[in-house]
Amino acid sequence: MVLAVASAGFVPDRPDLGHRAEGFDLADPAFFAHSLDPEAPRLLPPAAYRALAFAALEDDAVWTRSWLAIGLGAEISSPGDLLPFTAGHHGLHVQRAGDGGLVGRFNKAQHGGCRAVPLQCRTGTQTPCSFTACGYSRDGDVLPAGPDGPTPAMHQYLGLRPERLLPVAARAWGPLVRINLDPAATPPEPPPEGLTALASQTHRAEFAANWKLAAQALAEGDPLAEASDSLHLTGRLATGEAASIALHFPNLVLIAARGRTCAVMLQPTALGKTLLRIGLLGSGDAESAAAAPGRMSWDAWRAEIAARMAPAVAAQAALTGPETDEPLPTNAAGLWLQRTIAARVRARPAATDTQPLYATAQGRGC
Repeated sequence: MVLAVASAGFVPDRPDLGHRAEGFDLADPAFFAHSLDPEAPRLLPPAAYRALAFAALEDDAVWTRSWLAIGLGAEISSPGDLLPFTAGHHGLHVQRAGDGGLVGRFNKAQHGGCRAVPLQCRTGTQTPCSFTACGYSRDGDVLPAGPDGPTPAMHQYLGLRPERLLPVAARAWGPLVRINLDPAATPPEPPPEGLTALASQTHRAEFAANWKLAAQALAEGDPLAEASDSLHLTGRLATGEAASIALHFPNLVLIAARGRTCAVMLQPTALGKTLLRIGLLGSGDAESAAAAPGRMSWDAWRAEIAARMAPAVAAQAALTGPETDEPLPTNAAGLWLQRTIAARVRARPAATDTQPLYATAQGRGC
């Protein structure tokens, strides 16, 4: 089916029309079948790492239906502080309430101040934009509240009546903040016990790899145990030291070694780019733990993450060309991740309503 491009310059997402690219029906179980063989684990076909249609399918099946890790609770420690996060195509935020709880909402401006989403924002790449809080632009830093409450910079997130915004489920998960776009979602599985944040901010690093490649590379190891939404593994650091690793679907990897836990939260910023929000966690009192000898420093963790991400960057480069001769292998974490994505695709509700949520008027000078 050929769709006419609307006068606004874009074609809105239409899950009811299916997700197709490069000759595949991306939602068909057959698309996943050859990559889920435990005897010969391999990556999904290249379209899963470079096609905008597959990113739209993930938005429908993964990012809007899962518990996402978005940052540290310590980043928004005071009432009114605001933590932005773009989940799939949706601009969201979590704000610290006056009673110390967390309030999650869709942003007021889902496509900035534009009357319609411009074509350049529909490429799967988040871009810097003069309009903040857009589901198609890059997230800013945490916004601290002013002495009198919300600041002018928060307007694109909160609007004038934030209580009228669409709610998002938000909860503390140990020292982390997790969200689910479904406000009635069942709680996530319990967090590891005893973890505390060793710093009140996350570090950010971006790599040229699809988020699926990034997740499997960060979680390199031998499978140990599996829960409903997590895979636990044993592995080794680049230095050869033993490490415990957990991949929490879809975007959280915990790497524990030498008395520290590095929490890596993944966020797609393009089809072939992933932003990592990195928090450093410990057990017990944060100040005493930070001073304990033999702990890994921030520089050591950054080096470890860069070493783990190198295969993901190489794999993304290999998948960028028009043809890939041989299917690339994947590891245990990648196989588990692909199985989980395939299951989420099968389980998502069928799209039966063909009426767009909004439309630009045609032929009216709009």
